[in-house]
Amino acid sequence: MNDEQLALVGVLHQLLQTLPQAYSGRDSVKRLCQMILPASPHIRLVWVGFCQDDSEATIKPTAIVGKALGESDQWRLTKDCFDYVAPFAQTADWEAGHDSDFQALFAPWQANPERCSVKAALAIPLRSEKARMHGMMVFYADSQDYFSATGLASFQAFGHVCEVIWKQSNLSHLLTRQAQLDSLTGLLTRRRIVHVYEEAVAATATDESPLSILYCQLDDFHKINDLYGWAVADNILAAFAKDTGGQLRKADSGGRWNATEFLYVLPATDTVDADNLAAAFIGHFKNHPVNIENWSIRLALSVGVATYGADGRGLDELIHYATQHLVSSNTVAEDEL
Repeated sequence: MNDEQLALVGVLHQLLQTLPQAYSGRDSVKRLCQMILPASPHIRLVWVGFCQDDSEATIKPTAIVGKALGESDQWRLTKDCFDYVAPFAQTADWEAGHDSDFQALFAPWQANPERCSVKAALAIPLRSEKARMHGMMVFYADSQDYFSATGLASFQAFGHVCEVIWKQSNLSHLLTRQAQLDSLTGLLTRRRIVHVYEEAVAATATDESPLSILYCQLDDFHKINDLYGWAVADNILAAFAKDTGGQLRKADSGGRWNATEFLYVLPATDTVDADNLAAAFIGHFKNHPVNIENWSIRLALSVGVATYGADGRGLDELIHYATQHLVSSNTVAEDEL
C-alpha cells in the first residue's frame, strides 16, 4: 500500500469514528467531502448530488468542495451522469478531441480547458431504497492515471459512507415528518399547527402582512360513526382532510385540532379574504359529497374565521372568536355561496 492509499485509508478510519456523531443531511455530506480533500493534493474537487426521475435536466450539488471550485462559473451535472450503476472513471484528453464528451458527462467547464486543472474524474453511484432517487459522488484529480494508480477501493468506501449519511438523513426526515403529521388525516398535528401559527405571527410582525385562521368542525359526526361504523368514519375523515387541501392555497397550512375539528392558518389573508375562503370552503362541501368505498356522504360542517389583531392575538383567543361566529353549511342558502 503506497502513501496515497494509506492517507485515504486513514481518513476513512477517522470518518467511521466520527460518523455516529455526524450532523444530519447536507452538513454531514459537506463535512465528509472536507475530510477527504486533505488526504491527497491530487484530489482537486469532490462533488455530491442527488436527483429524482422528475428532476430538471441539470442537477445542483448537495455538497461541493475543492481547490478547482473556481474553475467553473457553475457546477451542475447533467442527469445522464446518474445513469451509471457502477463506478465510472473518465479522463480529460483535450488534445485527442474528447473534451466535449468529458464536459458533457462530469465536467461543466463550458469549453474552458485552459482553466481546467482536472485531468480525471471518478464517479461513484450512491444507492437508495427509493427506485426514483439517484445519487452520485464524483472525485476529480489532477492526473489522468491517478485513479488507476490509487485504486477504487477507498473511493468506493467513501461512497458507502456517503450512502449511510444520506440514508440516515432520509430516515431522520421521515421520522420528523411522521411526528408532525396526524396519522389518520395526513394533516399537521395539533402541536405542529400551533408552531406554524407562531411562525406566521413572527412573519406578520416583520412584514406587517395580514394573518387569519379558519376553524372548521364536522357537525354530528358521531351519527356517521354510529350508522356506518368506526372504520368507514375514519376513512371519511381522511377523505375530508384530503379534499380540504384542494380548497386551500399553497401558502395555507391545515392541522387536526381535535377528533373532528380542524384548524387552518392563512398567511397574507385579511378578514375579507378569509370570509371569502370560508364561503368557498362551505360551498364546496355543501355541493360535493365525500365519496368513500360504496358511500357518498354529504357532510355537515361549521366554519368560522378570525383575523390576527382585529379579533385577537393569541391562538386561543382567535379560536374562541372563530367558534363564536361559526357558519353552518346547513343554514347557508345557495345564493349566499
